[in-house]
Amino acid sequence: MTPAFFLPPGGICCRVEATVVSTILGSCVAVCLWDKQQGVGGMNHFLLPRCGGSPATTRYGDVAMARLLAAMERLGCQTQNVRAKVFGGAAVLPYGAHAATVGTQNVAVALEVLQSRGIPVIARRTGGQCGLFLRFHTAIGRVMVRELTTVPPTDTRAALVN
Repeated sequence: MTPAFFLPPGGICCRVEATVVSTILGSCVAVCLWDKQQGVGGMNHFLLPRCGGSPATTRYGDVAMARLLAAMERLGCQTQNVRAKVFGGAAVLPYGAHAATVGTQNVAVALEVLQSRGIPVIARRTGGQCGLFLRFHTAIGRVMVRELTTVPPTDTRAALVN
């Protein structure tokens, strides 16, 4: 049986052994990388586009992308054999309905880094207004995507009961 791993926000998972990595995205972005030659896959999950003056953590896209790529290289992957799939970046927050939402900025950072490294994006499901559930099979590079829908409560007072 293939081991399963849930990737939290700010996480990176890069494995030689076959693993099913899952995560849930809203405005966050996850990039799945796969090297067919090595049979190695990795995924990140980041919340914000760039760290700027903040501490360099993988909660930021620029840092998460660099660290995922470095992890793949440490496992023997060569950039020319790596393919990418990009997910998330939805406009799930109640503000920023214009083009510069956190989600669109997150997607832009991921695509910029991949393009600068010459890594082709072979699948992409980004934007929209709903979150996504992902399940990435690292050994074969396959990603299952399910859109998350929410049903608003019919009576909001029900949530306020003591």
